Amino acid sequence: MRTVHRDSCFGPGRQMVSFDTARRAAAALVQPLNRSEEVPLAYAAGRILATTIEAPRALPPFDQAAMDGYAVCLSGREGVPSVLPLAGRTDAGDPPGILAQRTAHRVMTGAALPSGADTVVMQEHVTRRGDLVQFGLDIEPGAHIRKLGEDVAQGAVILEPGRLIGWAEVALFGALGVKTVSVARPLRISVVATGSELRDVGEPLPAGAIYDSNGPMLAALLTAPNMYITSLTVRDDVAAIAHALETQAKSADLVITTAGMSVGDEDHVRDAAARAGGWLDIVKVAMKPGKPLAFGKMGDAYFVGLPGNPQAAAFGALAFVRPMMRELLGQAPANLITAEIGFACARKPDRTELLPVRLNVKQGRLTAHRSGPDGSHRLMPMTSADAIAIVPGASTPAQAGTYLEILPFDQPRFAG
Repeated sequence: MRTVHRDSCFGPGRQMVSFDTARRAAAALVQPLNRSEEVPLAYAAGRILATTIEAPRALPPFDQAAMDGYAVCLSGREGVPSVLPLAGRTDAGDPPGILAQRTAHRVMTGAALPSGADTVVMQEHVTRRGDLVQFGLDIEPGAHIRKLGEDVAQGAVILEPGRLIGWAEVALFGALGVKTVSVARPLRISVVATGSELRDVGEPLPAGAIYDSNGPMLAALLTAPNMYITSLTVRDDVAAIAHALETQAKSADLVITTAGMSVGDEDHVRDAAARAGGWLDIVKVAMKPGKPLAFGKMGDAYFVGLPGNPQAAAFGALAFVRPMMRELLGQAPANLITAEIGFACARKPDRTELLPVRLNVKQGRLTAHRSGPDGSHRLMPMTSADAIAIVPGASTPAQAGTYLEILPFDQPRFAG
């Protein structure tokens, strides 16, 4: 168990920190796990590259014809004769042929350029009569040839660790003959929803109880080919929550709780985290929604305590959990994305607000508009939103036309 910091949440004088301070602290807390596994190329899409990739061969692997046509040699000549005899043919997949002197050689797109040739004349510019081919006078020397290694040089570093493997990377690996790829092992994430009022979907719902939406929501929000996510609900009881946290921390890389992070009579997560041997760096953030938010460690697992209201839990996951996940997987931080807001909103100087917004592109600019009324308990505004807008604290309102940072719900739609 780590020694509690002098400013730990379990010690005296714990202060609320700014949103930006909390983001920096969360980024500094986590370290890449550096765990990898080999997967077949067919299953590599969506995974995170774990090693540097050097090209095992060149692309193209040999000089190729870029067009169906006729290979000739123009080197050392003023031009090519207007008529040449046809001698030889090379199709794609054939071994390289040899161009006989003062002849033309039939080649197809992708075929190896015959030895001695330095130009391909596309067939549309050639007239063929039997075994004779007639050329025009405007042949361009060196035309229509894909040179050995012009795309990728053998031994060149083509991809670095942390790269998300998509269809383009799969195509590159395939062309290079890469059969298996070393990728980061999936993160193991456990979501623990706390609350005696919670029932799992499908269970009977007595008066005063509600169905748990945070567990399914966070599993859907965070799920990816690089994740194993489990979820469970626990009643408002210190011992029960501590037991769940301690158990989950033994198998998970990241344990996430929802609700119970404040200081009410039934808010037990802080005490439960202490009983489970955990420590927390941050417990209160000057943000709306989501002030009672914490992160730290519990054994070898990282810990994030999110609020219980759905918007606060989702926005905390977008602002803190997703960046922590990227770091754990060895990825670089996501690119900063800004949008021009199409609304005005009041601000307070001592807190950051996170607002659900709908994104559009207007005259080449990314714009953001409010997707619903205020209320961290509301679910409908999130169903029509694409992102959250981060509104920094200030003493003056944010006016329409202001550019603000946004965090998209659907990361693959945006660079980084």
